[in-house]
Amino acid sequence: MRSIISHPGKPLVDHLRSVATHCRAIIESGYYQLEMDKSIIADLVYIQGAVHDLGKATENFQTYIQSEGKTVIRPKHHALISAYLARHIAMVYLEKCELSKEDRFFLPYFVFTAVKRHHGRVKNFDNELLSNDVPKKRRDLEILVDNFYHAEVQEMLDELLGEMSLSYQWSSFRSYMKDLDDVMAELMEDGADVADVLSNLDSLQKARYFYLHQLMASTLLFADKTDVKLGSNRVAKNLGFDQEAVRKYRTTCGFDQAATGTDQRKVEINKRRNQAYLESLEHFKENFSPDQCLYSITLPTGLGKTITSLALAMEMKRMLGEQNPRIVVAIPFTSIIDQNYEVFQKIFDNPTSDLLLKHHHLAEPVYKMEEDAVLEKTEEASHFLIETWQSEVVVTTFVQLLEGLLTNDKGKLLKFPQLCQSIIVIDEIQQIKYELWELIRRVFVAMGKQFNCYFILMSATQPMIFDPKSEIRELIPRHEQYFRLFQRTRLINCTDKALDMAAFSQTVVNYHQANPTKDILVILNTIGYTRQCFEALKASIAKEQAHLYFLATCLTPFERKRIIGLIGEEDGEIPRIIVSTQLIEAGVDISVDTVFRALAPLDSIIQAAGRANRAGEKQDISNVYLYKIEELERATKSIYGAILLEKTEQILKGLDVIEESDYLSLINAYFAKLQEQSAQRVSPELRDLECLNFEDLGRFRFIPYRETVSLFVQLNEEAEELWTAYLRIRQNTTDSLFDKKEKFAQIKAAFYDYVVNVPIYSGETGYSIFGQEPQHHFHLWDVKNPLPFYRYDSKDDRHNTGFRRLEEQDFFI
Repeated sequence: MRSIISHPGKPLVDHLRSVATHCRAIIESGYYQLEMDKSIIADLVYIQGAVHDLGKATENFQTYIQSEGKTVIRPKHHALISAYLARHIAMVYLEKCELSKEDRFFLPYFVFTAVKRHHGRVKNFDNELLSNDVPKKRRDLEILVDNFYHAEVQEMLDELLGEMSLSYQWSSFRSYMKDLDDVMAELMEDGADVADVLSNLDSLQKARYFYLHQLMASTLLFADKTDVKLGSNRVAKNLGFDQEAVRKYRTTCGFDQAATGTDQRKVEINKRRNQAYLESLEHFKENFSPDQCLYSITLPTGLGKTITSLALAMEMKRMLGEQNPRIVVAIPFTSIIDQNYEVFQKIFDNPTSDLLLKHHHLAEPVYKMEEDAVLEKTEEASHFLIETWQSEVVVTTFVQLLEGLLTNDKGKLLKFPQLCQSIIVIDEIQQIKYELWELIRRVFVAMGKQFNCYFILMSATQPMIFDPKSEIRELIPRHEQYFRLFQRTRLINCTDKALDMAAFSQTVVNYHQANPTKDILVILNTIGYTRQCFEALKASIAKEQAHLYFLATCLTPFERKRIIGLIGEEDGEIPRIIVSTQLIEAGVDISVDTVFRALAPLDSIIQAAGRANRAGEKQDISNVYLYKIEELERATKSIYGAILLEKTEQILKGLDVIEESDYLSLINAYFAKLQEQSAQRVSPELRDLECLNFEDLGRFRFIPYRETVSLFVQLNEEAEELWTAYLRIRQNTTDSLFDKKEKFAQIKAAFYDYVVNVPIYSGETGYSIFGQEPQHHFHLWDVKNPLPFYRYDSKDDRHNTGFRRLEEQDFFI
């Protein structure tokens, strides 16, 4: 039996035992509300693990693996025959269990699909049962059933299933599979019944089955990969988690002290920030209930939501005790992730990765442990530990979180066991478009009820995804008072009459001339018109009168970070004028005197106001001027959608001046209108979830796909060195593709600081845009030999407007 292997040097029985035991441990350690005895699911996932690779115990597969792939006798695939065996064993096991008729219908098939697709992606559930691919493999199945090492398989089944006191005869499976016509007919009949079974369930029950499947499938994937990638060297929960870390950090920084100073406005904001922190913690301690899974933090910009939310999540973790949930902080933009991660690093005093982990597509691919750690993490192991979120606190993106909850991709599904019984903080929740509200509501409620997930939704503009009276609990007591107290900004509504672009630009110029010391932020909705406004201001405002900056995604991330850093520096001699797309609205910590904003959805307008007078440090209340611009109207509807703009204009109609103290009532009225709109709409994604259409739902992307070509911009010596390193990796003829990916991962974050992704329109190609062919997937611009499609000057920020088509069309952020 031990001569039969699963992987080079690994006896099959050892691998199956390890995976099965780990599968059971994942379920047994979880605090789940599964509406059935949890031991049933623990036993079923144990069966999955014990059988998932048993199809490798054939002469065909063993010939292949023991010859290191040099000898192939077909068929050698193993997952499909293992799936039939797993389902049959599950059916035998479930005969003695008390179950609902729906559970008895679905559970054997969940075992089947989990094993069948542990090397691929689950298809729509009815299609998995209708088995369109099975007739093609009918002959394969007949051959494989007779090609097993029968005695050895029975010995393995006796040993592995004996652990759960289950007796199963291999001969019964051989007899079962002898009549494949009946087996396939049984599956196809049940596949045709899936829709009828689901039609008798309410929406929450449908979501329950979707996520029960995801739990079972992901448990097998995670346990299998863990055994292959890490073996016995698994990472344990961090025992040094300091529940007092936030309190100690606030004390060190003096945040817990009474605010003092001569500037009463700054003193007042610091006082309110401290008040919000202390009141929320006290309120939470008095009102937390383990049965309440949905919470919100609603505070104006600049009142310390980041630290407050972490403190609340840590207090929740403490109060949940032995459940010991991990904390996941999801943020819409990688730039904000990097900012928050730096704060968390300081709070936890430069922790190892098992305590604090950053995960997005450009994050450093190194899982850092103590120097004396037993396991030296290889690059492959590091990648696995990061992708599966094996840390107490994970800082990640909306993309990683939401696509991990709505996927059939095994790479994304691997993190699902870590998502269960987590505390999930979602920063800037208003970034989730209203079309997805009902989907998000169903998903979060299902994850909360089944898997003890807790959600904290955080924003200055809190959308009404959940009913504030019955579904979600606000963690800031009397949060309305914080909005009423502030008079940092006011909104001046100038949208009664549309201006053309030239008139709008001249309005900004005139304002600057009348207010020559004030910092100004201009926010427009497309890159082309943002650049047009910037050029108009540059022509009218001399260098000696103002620092002028352009910000848009047509600049490299390196340039954007540098410009935001310059904007944040105190100058005092001449003002700063920033002309930007909407990328500056969320999480960019700048503070100006005046904002000019093109008409946009109301939450974007309020977020734009948050870039002015953030700490109340300005001498006067900051005005936020809102304009409707003729040339932008069509593009703005394309970007945001006509409904959002229509609701915004309805809310703003008849209002000329809106004080900051009225922002909350304004945004609540706006989101109430969107909630009505959302409730009337069932998204395709929600329909797919409720129909168990795993494959269709797997196409969900939080950021819709758009075809682009990539431009690497060699701005400086660092960029030149990175490009040289990239070419060296790509052109290495001895490294495997995997080795090349691993080496590129080491420079990926720095490399992409110099990359601009350019949208492709109908009929365009990279060559037609850049006049050159790509080099290893990237077009190239070199500052030493500059081509006209990119503008950069290291000595003059007024020149820096990034990529531009030679015959410019307007294109979106």
